[in-house]
Amino acid sequence: MFLNRFFKIFSFVFVLTVSGILFLFPSVRTSIVLKFSDILAIVDKAVSVPFVVVESKAKDLKNLSELNDENRSLKSRLYQKDIDQSKLNRLESENRELKDLMSIKNSVSGSKQVVSEIIDRNYGSWDQEFVIDKGSSDGISDSMFVLSSGGVIGVVESIEKNSSKVKLLVEDTISSQHLTFKIESQGQSIFALLNGYEEKTGEFRLLQIGDPIEIKKGTLVSTSGLGKYKSSDLPLGTVTSTQKVSDQLGQEIRVKPKANLDVNRYVLLIGE
Repeated sequence: MFLNRFFKIFSFVFVLTVSGILFLFPSVRTSIVLKFSDILAIVDKAVSVPFVVVESKAKDLKNLSELNDENRSLKSRLYQKDIDQSKLNRLESENRELKDLMSIKNSVSGSKQVVSEIIDRNYGSWDQEFVIDKGSSDGISDSMFVLSSGGVIGVVESIEKNSSKVKLLVEDTISSQHLTFKIESQGQSIFALLNGYEEKTGEFRLLQIGDPIEIKKGTLVSTSGLGKYKSSDLPLGTVTSTQKVSDQLGQEIRVKPKANLDVNRYVLLIGE
C-alpha cells in the first residue's frame, strides 16, 4: 500500500519535473525532440525497407511480364510476316506459271487446250508422274501432250472421270511410247524417236530415223504429229549435240528441254 502510493507520487513528481525542464529549457526540449525524431526516422526506415524491396520486386515482375508480352507479340507478328511472305512467293510463282501457260496456249495450235492443276504427286516418283484435276468429263484424252512453262514435259497416261495421270518425258520407260519428234534442218524435216533422258546433263536423247543428216546446235525440236499424239509443232527443246550411233542407222541427238521440268502446280494439256 505504501509502495503503491510512493510510486504514484514519484511518477507525478517525475513527469512534473520533466515538464518543467522542457518548459524552462527550450534547447533541451528541442534536442530531445530531435533525438526522438531521429530514432523514429531510423525505426521507420528499418520498418519500410522490406516494403520497398517488395514494391521494387513487384515493379520488376510487372516490367518482366510486359517485356514477355511484347516479345510474344513481336514473335507472333514476325511469324505471321513469314507466312504472308511465303504465301506471296507462292502466289507470284503460280501467277508466272499461268502467264507462261497462257502465252504457250495462244502461240500453238490444237483442237483441245485445257489448263489443269496438279493435285497429287508422290515423293518416290516425283520426277516420273503426277495426277491432275481434269479427266474424261473435261474432254481429256490419252493422246494429249502435257506442257509447262516453255514446252512439252509429258503425256497423258491414264484417265478417270475427274482426274488423269501424267507420265513425264524423263520417266525411265517413256521410250516405249514411241514418241516421235521433228527437227527442221537444211530445208527438210528430220524425225527422231525419244530414247530416254540423261539426268547428269539434263538432256533428252533422241534417235534419228534414217541416214544421218547434219543438224546445227540450237536447232528447235518439236512434236511431229505422227502416231498416237497428233498435235504438231509443240516445242520440246533445242539441239545441243549429235553423235553417230555405230550399231544403228541414224544418229543420237541430244536436246536441252525448253520447259521447266520441275513444274510446281499448273500444266497445259494439248491434243486432238
